[in-house]
Amino acid sequence: MHNVTFVSAAAAATLTAGLAAYSALLLAAIAVGIHGARRHRRVQAIAAAVLVGVLTLGGLVVAIASSVT
Repeated sequence: MHNVTFVSAAAAATLTAGLAAYSALLLAAIAVGIHGARRHRRVQAIAAAVLVGVLTLGGLVVAIASSVT
């Protein structure tokens, strides 16, 4: 028999706000990278690409950790 635990409304709201902030930061980093690449600013474009990579890997780790526990 499985025990089912429901998430409280406050926890669900916190997770929703965190996910919205994460996606906004990811989209902003992509936009900065595109802007830097179009303006031939290599350092800015590379830094934004690294940030996108770190955010993507971080999101993957969090998704795997939350599905395991």
